[in-house]
Amino acid sequence: MENREGVSSSVGEFSTYPEPDHQPSYAWLGQPPSSGPGEVGINNRPDAGFADYGAARRHGDASLQPSTGGHDWAMDTDISSDNDEDRDESELDDDFYTLQSDVASFQRDLRSRHEVQAPRMGTTAIKNSADNSQPKRSRKLGPHKPVEPSPELRLLLSYASEAFVAGDYDRAEDLCYQIMLQNDEIYEAHALLSGVYLERGETRRGIIASMSAAHLRPRDSALWKNCANTILDHAGDKRTEFLKDAIYCYSHLISIFADDLESRYERVLLVRELGLVNRAARELETLHSILPRDRNVVRLLAEVYTDLQELKKAEDVYQAFIEAGMGADGDEMLDEHFGWSDVNIYINLFGLQGKYREGIFQLKRLARWLLGRDEETFWDDFHEDDREWDAEDFPRRLQVSQHIPGRFNQDSYGQGLPMELRVKCGIYRLRESTEHFTEALEHLHWLEPETEGHEEKLYTYPDLFREAADALQETDHHYEALKFYEPLQQLDDYTDLQYYFRLANSYRACGNTSQAEQCYKTVVENDETNLDARAQLAQLYDQLGRLEEAFAYASEVLLLTRQAEEAQKNTKRRKDAGGAPVTSTFLPLNQAAPHKRRQKNPNSLTASERQEQDKAQAEVTYVQYARLQDLRERMQYQDDAATMDWMETAAALIMDFRSVKTFFPFDKYIRFLGWSPEAKKRAMKASKHDDLTAMEAMAGRLHAALEQDGTLEDPRLFRTPKDYRGISFDGWLDVFLQYALCLARRGESTEAYEILTAAYDANIFYHSHERCFLIHICWAACAMHANDDKTICATVRWFMKEYQFTTDVYRLFAALNRLCDSGLTWYGSGASQKFVLRQIKAMDYSLVSDEHRRKFFGEKGSYTAKDSQGNLFINDEMDVGLLMLYAQMLCMGGSYFNAFNYFFRASELDPTNPMIKLFLAISYMHVALKRQSDNRHYLIMQGFTFIFEYYNLRKASSNLIEQQEAEYNVGRCLHLLGLMHLALPYYHRVLDLSKQIEGSDAPAPIEDFALDAAYNLRTHYVMVGNMDMAKAITEDLLVL
Repeated sequence: MENREGVSSSVGEFSTYPEPDHQPSYAWLGQPPSSGPGEVGINNRPDAGFADYGAARRHGDASLQPSTGGHDWAMDTDISSDNDEDRDESELDDDFYTLQSDVASFQRDLRSRHEVQAPRMGTTAIKNSADNSQPKRSRKLGPHKPVEPSPELRLLLSYASEAFVAGDYDRAEDLCYQIMLQNDEIYEAHALLSGVYLERGETRRGIIASMSAAHLRPRDSALWKNCANTILDHAGDKRTEFLKDAIYCYSHLISIFADDLESRYERVLLVRELGLVNRAARELETLHSILPRDRNVVRLLAEVYTDLQELKKAEDVYQAFIEAGMGADGDEMLDEHFGWSDVNIYINLFGLQGKYREGIFQLKRLARWLLGRDEETFWDDFHEDDREWDAEDFPRRLQVSQHIPGRFNQDSYGQGLPMELRVKCGIYRLRESTEHFTEALEHLHWLEPETEGHEEKLYTYPDLFREAADALQETDHHYEALKFYEPLQQLDDYTDLQYYFRLANSYRACGNTSQAEQCYKTVVENDETNLDARAQLAQLYDQLGRLEEAFAYASEVLLLTRQAEEAQKNTKRRKDAGGAPVTSTFLPLNQAAPHKRRQKNPNSLTASERQEQDKAQAEVTYVQYARLQDLRERMQYQDDAATMDWMETAAALIMDFRSVKTFFPFDKYIRFLGWSPEAKKRAMKASKHDDLTAMEAMAGRLHAALEQDGTLEDPRLFRTPKDYRGISFDGWLDVFLQYALCLARRGESTEAYEILTAAYDANIFYHSHERCFLIHICWAACAMHANDDKTICATVRWFMKEYQFTTDVYRLFAALNRLCDSGLTWYGSGASQKFVLRQIKAMDYSLVSDEHRRKFFGEKGSYTAKDSQGNLFINDEMDVGLLMLYAQMLCMGGSYFNAFNYFFRASELDPTNPMIKLFLAISYMHVALKRQSDNRHYLIMQGFTFIFEYYNLRKASSNLIEQQEAEYNVGRCLHLLGLMHLALPYYHRVLDLSKQIEGSDAPAPIEDFALDAAYNLRTHYVMVGNMDMAKAITEDLLVL
């Protein structure tokens, strides 16, 4: 390694021994050590004890910071991150200093014992005193050779060992202290004392003593590793707490031996186990840069990236590892480092990312390589099936011309693929597309779930049975899922409550309600708090008509929900009460704590006063509402005074309604469930849990069905008010809409829109689809009064989203814009075109295969409409009205050639629709008249083809109005081209048909083309100088 030379030089300096009379000095005793330049380690720091050093570093004292010594201190000795936002790693750093302080305290306690017992030390103390009285030579600072224990101390050490073996731990402890008081450099005494504490169950003291012993031999790597293992072996239930001590041991080793990769790896494992995943990733990246071909490092790094949800990084790491192994020296890697388990891990990464097709490709490629058939790359061309892994060559493998039977062992094909990977391939096929369902079953049926004697594979691969069953159920193949679920009932280890819940769902989907009921009940009986199973049982009983049982389980779901909320609140109260001080410790016991008396707000009301005020206001509101009903009859007779009175009264009522904050929360997605604080809290939660709201609705419906009079109050149910101040919410909505219409008729469209916006924002209206429908109908009517085409388009978009793929909605969009007199600016605008195009893409998305979706669609279709059950409505056919609407928008923008695509699509769906023929003809005519047209005559002939097809379809109708329309449109096309001599007969037939329509008993025509034809004829005759004919037509038809 690169740091080997630096470490070797440091070792050379450590080998310099001090003079014989030099006293030992250690960093953890607070004595001034010294080391050579560039040395890194526990001893390489200024004169400070562990506690002082830790405090200084936490407070940023630069004078006490360790020197880097030529390599990364943060990487080697400090596991904490440089990022202050990572609180966990900062806390770990503090724990290291706490550990160092504990060791220092242990040493100080040892010195205090030395001071107390020094008078009783006899000759040894006298000898030491005499030695101290002699003049000392200058001390050479730095590491030195430990003082050899005297024969007396060796004898005491043997007595201590015998006492330890005999189980006399107290005597062993005393003897160890006697030894250390005379010579605290004897490693065996410290180690034996650590064993005494550990045997007595004093784990913390034992670890401190073990750490103190390890510091006596700072360069003994085996000793420090053994210390880390001892810590972990005695951690027990406090493993998380002692992980930090073990990490410290490995950090010390790395600080001394920077190239100790084994210690780095072990430390990473502990750091990850401690939950510091980001730090583990950073250290593993360093290890991976040194050992890119080490399988354990690659696997662990991929697992850490997966924990961090950085799946692409994990995939890239494994991919680089595999590509290197498949290179020139791949055989060595194949033999020693890479195996099927690595393939399983690598392929699983694709599944987590939803890249099933790529995962299948890599699985087959790697399996082929491991089986020795990497030369057969032609199998990569078969993406839609897995014939390469069939059990036999016949029939599918023989259909491949490149395949040579017998070239490779038959076991290197189907039989050679491990069952785990085969099942995974089947699951990926299943999730990739429904078109590969048959191929997926070919893989899954290798488990032989229906074959007699399948118990052998069931007992061998029970986890694969469960995985296959879950995948089939999640893709709505419940019948096949049952084939894998049912055999698992023989194994107790794989039949947990989640298994029975999934089994019940499949039984229910297959119509086996009795088995589903039993499985749901199994879950309910063994889990008193399981809400999902109870909710499913309630729905099941509701479908079966067993209303009483359905109501019981629905009510139980709501009751358990309420109890859970109460328990959570009580827990929070107890936590808050436990953290608050009861009395002040800074006051005399006989003196009460001062408090500021809160002054009563003169405007505040008591509960009873507030109730009386609300009652009085409700009476006033009801009187005002009754007056609105009386004035409405007079308004119908165009009474302006009554209209003004009605609007003033309605404005007052609307102002009162809008003052209720409960109706207008900060988020309109919060439902209205009542006035009480509890109801408001439930509304906040219901906005996030729609299932609970649906269960409340079902429980209420069942309650009403069981109790027809509705007088029975069940405390388990949550009831939502249906009125405000005695007026139903539908009555309030009627006031809003009528008032908005009155404002629109008076020309105050901005104020009308404001009222409608307030009604739409009210949660009591917003969460009712019927009320939202009425609001937008009124909105469109107000926009029509104001000739506001922008608001019309915005309003109709709501209908197009809520009633997606409904032809009448697209007709409504065109009709309202047709009736608007302000022009068609917004009808063909870019915003409208983009919106309608998204609708077409969503329509097409559900009608094409998965292959075409991946090829032609950049994103999934945006479906917005829902059925009565709340499920997204996905179309199963094209909508001609939607195609025609978008094509007309393109024509308005002059994009005729783009419009042809959608016109012809519509024509294929409805070939006898005359309107499609008409628009195709008009489009060709307009394109032909453009200056840039290359073949104008050809385009005109195309237009005539479609216009006469339209004419024939219309003339075949028995409706005179449709015949008149056909005559006028053909004449207008000829008129457009300047062929008036051909257009005149058509115009005259329009006038003749108008007289026939007036003389017939048919209802009045919706649109008579006689005036348009007459105006065109008059204009033509004036231009050619035939004033008599022009005058006659004008007097006959154009003069009112």
